[in-house]
Amino acid sequence: MSDYPSDLSTLTGPQLVRAFLAEIDKPRTTPAEKAAFFDFKAQVFAALAQRNGDPEAFKAAERARTHRDRLLAKIATGETLSGGDL
Repeated sequence: MSDYPSDLSTLTGPQLVRAFLAEIDKPRTTPAEKAAFFDFKAQVFAALAQRNGDPEAFKAAERARTHRDRLLAKIATGETLSGGDL
């Protein structure tokens, strides 16, 4: 889905935070780019939540997944309405 790292298991907590912060201010103009970022954000917060058992990190991961899913639904609807071209 993106150029973001898919395996975050080898990163330490601080490395996860740095990876997330390095991506946060990059411009995203398309729904697909935004969905990819929210997918990455969900992965980062899920990894942090698993390691620390932090309920706030679990909530942040779930919110990011929700945003990703909304964008993907929007993309799918746009593809259907426009015959596959966005």
